Amino acid sequence: MKILLVDDSAYARQRLSKVLKSAGHEVVEAEGGVEAIELFKKGAFNAVTVDMLMPDMDGITLMKRLKELDRDIPLIAVTADVQEETKREAFEAGAYAFLAKTAKTEEIKDIFSRLEREPNLMFSSMMNKDAFTELINIAMGRAADALSSLIERRIILRVPQFEMIKASSLNVYFENKLNQIGVAVQQKFSGIINGVATFALPYNDAVNLVRILLSTDKELDRLAPSEQTVLAEVGNIVLNAAISILSNQLNTRFSISIPDVFLKKSGADVLNSIMVCCKDTEHAIVLVSHLTISDVEITSYLILLIPRVGVLKLLESLNASYR
Repeated sequence: MKILLVDDSAYARQRLSKVLKSAGHEVVEAEGGVEAIELFKKGAFNAVTVDMLMPDMDGITLMKRLKELDRDIPLIAVTADVQEETKREAFEAGAYAFLAKTAKTEEIKDIFSRLEREPNLMFSSMMNKDAFTELINIAMGRAADALSSLIERRIILRVPQFEMIKASSLNVYFENKLNQIGVAVQQKFSGIINGVATFALPYNDAVNLVRILLSTDKELDRLAPSEQTVLAEVGNIVLNAAISILSNQLNTRFSISIPDVFLKKSGADVLNSIMVCCKDTEHAIVLVSHLTISDVEITSYLILLIPRVGVLKLLESLNASYR
């Protein structure tokens, strides 16, 4: 990996650089934030270590600036200040990992080794990943139950497919999977964590769902306003059911916005509306569900954009549940 090492202390740079080079990494050093930004603009780096306290630019500011240049770049906060509040601020600014300046050699190497194996470094262990996957699957199960109660028909839900995708790669995902969207319902939620949830159906699946719900052969562009309201209500119930699982896990209550409904939109249009709502999110949680309703199979997409600090709070809560 090519790593940009930022620290105003020559001693600290020398110590960390020696460890990283011994692990086979290429290291470029910067004495402060201004120099780091210039180097970052010129070279392609796989990760950046950021000292939290520097005279020309503090680490939090530098991390935010780097994220503006590349939202996917892994940032490792390095500091002598190991207070929990400092750690929280670092993660909120976009840090992927938090490293004390007194960290042992093996701890430093382990962070970068895990980063090579799993570039998003979102899950610190397979147990964390499995627990998070189960939470998201439960959320979709709750949503399917809510939809079943609304339409008074049995819904068979196959095990959902869970993916975590870099936000910058969502456009490719939409082009391949959701290029033409029939119906998309979007809601923002806020509280302990903030985010945006979107329930989307490809065009043909949206038409099938409309025909089941309304017992009609109408196309989407021929739906009356009252019929479109039904779709908004379906999306609202599905999203609220899924979001409630997250709030219950955190033992809190979210404020949830009025749903925005999109009919017959391109995937690019819907994606733009999602990204505007949550610009600081680095990864998207995508849950692909196959529902069978009245012998008709419908594929739906539940897309959650939650900033990294929110995902970490969920993981912390899940870990506490298993203790």
